[in-house]
Amino acid sequence: MISVEEARNIILRNLEALPPEKVYLEEALGRYLAEDIISDREIPPWDSSAMDGYAVHCAGVASEGISLRIAYEIPAGTLPHGPFGSDEAVKIMTGAPLPPGADAVVKREDTAERDTDVIINKVPKKLEHIRFKGEDIKTGDMILPRGSYLGPAQIGVLASLRRILVPCHQRPVVAILATGDEIADLDEELSPEKIASSNSYTLTSLVRSIGALPRYLGIARDNKQDLVNKLSMAKKADLILTSGGVSMGDYDMVKEVMGLDENAMEFWKVEIKPGRPLAFGTIGSIPALGLPGYPVSTMTSFYQFARPAILKLMGAQDLLLPRLLVKVASPIKSKGDRPNYIRGLIMRKDSELIVEPTGPQGSGILTSMARGNCFMVVPKGTTLVEEGEYITCEVFQGTW
Repeated sequence: MISVEEARNIILRNLEALPPEKVYLEEALGRYLAEDIISDREIPPWDSSAMDGYAVHCAGVASEGISLRIAYEIPAGTLPHGPFGSDEAVKIMTGAPLPPGADAVVKREDTAERDTDVIINKVPKKLEHIRFKGEDIKTGDMILPRGSYLGPAQIGVLASLRRILVPCHQRPVVAILATGDEIADLDEELSPEKIASSNSYTLTSLVRSIGALPRYLGIARDNKQDLVNKLSMAKKADLILTSGGVSMGDYDMVKEVMGLDENAMEFWKVEIKPGRPLAFGTIGSIPALGLPGYPVSTMTSFYQFARPAILKLMGAQDLLLPRLLVKVASPIKSKGDRPNYIRGLIMRKDSELIVEPTGPQGSGILTSMARGNCFMVVPKGTTLVEEGEYITCEVFQGTW
């Protein structure tokens, strides 16, 4: 058996980011940049007002209650008419360019307008309420590095830079195949000897949730020929995920197929709980991960190995789940023979976060994942984590 880190490193060494393509900005959400974004402009493009109010010369407002003549008005989206005197003010709206010579803006609520004059009820500080040219972005700045995730804020920045087309890595096609005589798809009769194929839909959802393109191949029965036939449908995929068929049973065929012809298996078995029977190799020339069949083992293995693999194909910088140190709400026991990924629920209690297991932790208890938002990682060799101690949590759902 190899460690989680060693297994993940082997998988990632065998993968490269997919080639770039240009996509329209409105279609780039959830994608990853294929090149650095360098600014060709300054934002804001001019000194502007941060408030609705009056642009003034500070030298002309030495005390409260001074009355200034309103020289003119600058609505947002218009340019200043020109300079103004120290005994004058210019009415200005948020975002409008600052008139020449102004060195402060007085908020409207700190003034009283009287016909053609304005009374200044608060002495302004120099440069107060001014947004300066290039304050956010300067020409030549590296704004977003290659591999950046494009969320709403990043999309907004690209829009401000007038990027209509955005260079992104292609989205990988991930072929998904369930295996086993004992499972039935949703359109099949659920006879007494069958169970529903939850892994098919869990994996499809997991792949789609990180922005990749799932291609569901159905269910391969427990014979070599059916498995080979189903896998032949994955020829144009970038990655193959199977569930089941990688353990020690007489009918576990996935690892056997990985050893056929031009196929190859890099490793089998990882030191992790749940999810020890994990295989990685190639089927044809396509990287393939044989995930274990128990539903929780399938999901745990996906988060630890398949998710980083897919993200690397997508060109992402950050491949691993975010980690937090969280206080344990109740004692946690573990055998200590392998790193134990216990399903946990992070909650807010008063001013801090606490975590506790989601209940029974069997590999077949999928509700332990549905009720949780993290893995509580108990290291190998640790048999007890006491209440009040801190534990590393890998967050797969940010809700608390």
